[in-house]
Amino acid sequence: MDELTPADPQWVGPYRLDGRLGAGGMGNVYLGTSPGGRKVAVKLIRAELADSPSFRTRFAREVAAARKVGGFHTAQVVDADPEATEPWLVTAYVPGPTLHQAVADGGPLKPDAVLRLGAGLAEGLDAIHQCGLIHRDLKPGNVIIGEDGPRIIDFGIARAVDASSLTATGTIIGTYAYMSPEQIHADRAGPAGDVFSLGSVLAFAATGRSPFDAPTILEVVQRILDQEPMLDSLDGELHQLLTACLAKDPAGRPDVAGLAAAFAGAPVGGAAVRPPDPRLPAPQRTLHLGPVDRAPGAEAAVPESTPYAHPVYRQPGPPPRPPYAPRPETGRGSGGVSRRALLIGGAAAAAAATAVGVPLLMRHQGADSGTPAGRSTKSGSPAAGTSGSDAVALVGPPEVQGIAFSPDSKSLFASGGDGAIWRWDVATRHGTATRIAIAAYMQQNTFTTDAKLLMRVEENKVRLWNVATGRTVKTFTGITSYKLQDGFIAGASLSPDGKTLAASTGKGLYVWDVASGGLITIHKDAKYGPVRYSPDGKLLVCGQPLQLREMPSGRILATLDVNTASEDVAFSPDSQILAITELNYTVRLWNTSSKQDIISLKGHKNTIHKVAFHPDGRMLASVDQDGTARLWDTVTGKTTATFTGPNSFETVAFSPDGKRLTAGLMSGSDPSSMDTVRMWPVP
Repeated sequence: MDELTPADPQWVGPYRLDGRLGAGGMGNVYLGTSPGGRKVAVKLIRAELADSPSFRTRFAREVAAARKVGGFHTAQVVDADPEATEPWLVTAYVPGPTLHQAVADGGPLKPDAVLRLGAGLAEGLDAIHQCGLIHRDLKPGNVIIGEDGPRIIDFGIARAVDASSLTATGTIIGTYAYMSPEQIHADRAGPAGDVFSLGSVLAFAATGRSPFDAPTILEVVQRILDQEPMLDSLDGELHQLLTACLAKDPAGRPDVAGLAAAFAGAPVGGAAVRPPDPRLPAPQRTLHLGPVDRAPGAEAAVPESTPYAHPVYRQPGPPPRPPYAPRPETGRGSGGVSRRALLIGGAAAAAAATAVGVPLLMRHQGADSGTPAGRSTKSGSPAAGTSGSDAVALVGPPEVQGIAFSPDSKSLFASGGDGAIWRWDVATRHGTATRIAIAAYMQQNTFTTDAKLLMRVEENKVRLWNVATGRTVKTFTGITSYKLQDGFIAGASLSPDGKTLAASTGKGLYVWDVASGGLITIHKDAKYGPVRYSPDGKLLVCGQPLQLREMPSGRILATLDVNTASEDVAFSPDSQILAITELNYTVRLWNTSSKQDIISLKGHKNTIHKVAFHPDGRMLASVDQDGTARLWDTVTGKTTATFTGPNSFETVAFSPDGKRLTAGLMSGSDPSSMDTVRMWPVP
C-alpha cells in the first residue's frame, strides 16, 4: 500500500483514509477505515468527471443498483455519496488474489475445490440476479479468493435490467474467452449469459485454461459459437454441470437459483461435496489455494485475459449537436448500418470477419449510411466545417485512442478498443483493419512518427506492435502487484530515434533499451503522469508534477507548476515550446529554453484530452470531452477554427504535409453508427 500524498484527502465522508490502493480512469482507490473500525475500499471520483451531469446521473443509478446486492459471495457496496463535490463509493475490502492469479501461481484446482468454488459463485450470482442485475463480465480476474471464500467483484459495468438507459441492447462488454454466444451476437444478455460465463470460469479453475482456448481471438469466438467446450479432462458430476452451463442455447442452461445446491451436492469420489454441519466449524467454506495436485494440462501457461468493450448500440440520449460547428445541421440519410454489417466491419464478431484485411465502411457526414458492409461509398454531400471545406467521417474502432498519418500523408492509421489497427487510403478513403490480440485493459495507444510501430500501454506492460503485420515486436514489463497496482503504467513514449522507451509508474520513470529490451535505469523521483520525448530527443517531460529532463542523462532541468494534473503534453516541432493541458480547461504554452510561460489558450468548456502541433509550429490543435476541436494561433493565442463532433474526442493529429487534421471519437454519431474518425482540411 502506498502512503497518502499531500494532495490526498485524509477523510472521505466518515471514512478515514489509510493509504492508496491504486488508481483508475474514474479516480483513486484508497484503503480506508469505517467509524466502526472496519477496513473498506474507498473510490473517490475525479472532480472533472463529476462536472458532467450525465456522468453523475449514470453514477447515481449504478450505485443504486449495486447497493441492492447482498450475500456472502459478493464485494458489497456499503456506502456512497453521488451528490458530493467529488462523488465517492465505498465497498467491502476483500484482501486476496484473483482466481486468475491463484491458478497461475498454484495450478488448477482439484474437483472438490472447483465444486465448492462453483457453489459460492452461483450463490453470489443468484444474489445479483435477485436484485434485477446482470453481471455481464464474470471472469477469473473478477473473482477474489478471500479468507472466507470467493467473492465476485467489479459491478462497474453491470447494468440494472430495469434501468433501460443503462442497458443498451448490443453493447458488448466482457472478455472474449468467457463471453456467452448471445453477447458475441450483441443480443441482450440475461441471467443465462452469466451462467455460461460461470461455466467457463469454473472450467478455467479446473484445467488452467478457458474451455474455448485458441491461439487467436477469432478462433476463440468461433469455438464459443460453433464448437463444444474442451472438458475432456473432467468427469462425473463436474463434467455434467459445466456442460449444462455451457449450452449454446440460453434456454438450455440451468437456472442459477438451483446451481449452488447442485454444485454443493455433487458427488466426488463417492461422497457429496455438501456444506458442513451448521453446528460445527466450517472449514469447507474456505477455498484453499495452496499447493495442490495439478490437473492435466497444468503445465500450460495461463492465458492472459482479453478485456473488450465495444458499444455496438447505445440507447438514444439528448439530441446530437450539429456534426461541425458553427453551421446549420447537415441532413442525415434515413438508411442505417445494420448490426450485422457493423460486426462484420471489423468490430465485435471476429468470427464473422477475416483476421486481416476486414473491409471498412466509409461515408461522408450526411451521406446515406445504408451501404452494405465491405463497400466504400462517397455518396451524399460533404459536410462543411468552419473553413467552408469538406469534412469526412470514417467508420473506425470504438474509443479511438491512437491516430497518425504515414510520413507521406497518404495513409491514416487508428487504433482503439476493438483490437485492430485500422488503415485508410487518404485519397480514396477506403480502409482495412489488421486484427491484433488484446492482452489487457489499455490505457494508451500511440503511433510512432513514421507510423511503423504502435505503442500500447496495457496495465503493467508496454507493447510495441508492427503496424504492417499486426505482430508484437517487443514487450516491456514494469513492476506489478495484484494488491497495489504500483507497476501500472500511466504514460509512455519512444525516443525519436527509436532506441529508448520511457514509461511512468507509481514507483518511478522506467527507461528501457528497445533493441535489447533491457532496463537502463529507474528515476524514482518521477511518478505517475504523461510522458513525452521532444522531437530532437534531447528533452523528456514526465510525471506529476511535470518535470522537464535532459536526456539521456535524466537530469531534471525544471519542475513545472501546473494547475492540477495534466491530461496530455506535446512539444513543438523545434522542441522549443511545450503545450500542457490543464484541468481548468486551458492549454498552457511554455518555453523550454527560458523555462517561462508564453501564453494560455482559453476557450474550451470541458476537460481537454489531447493536443498536437502543426508541422510548421505556428498552429496547435486541441480536443476535449465535449467533442470540440480547436485550432489555435500559437503566437496570438487566438482560435482560428472550431469543429465539433457528437461526443468526446479522445485524440488528434495533423498530417505531416500540414494539409489535414484528424481526430478520434469515443463512439459514433448515433446509436447505429461507428463513424468514430473525423478528418478535416486545415484552413
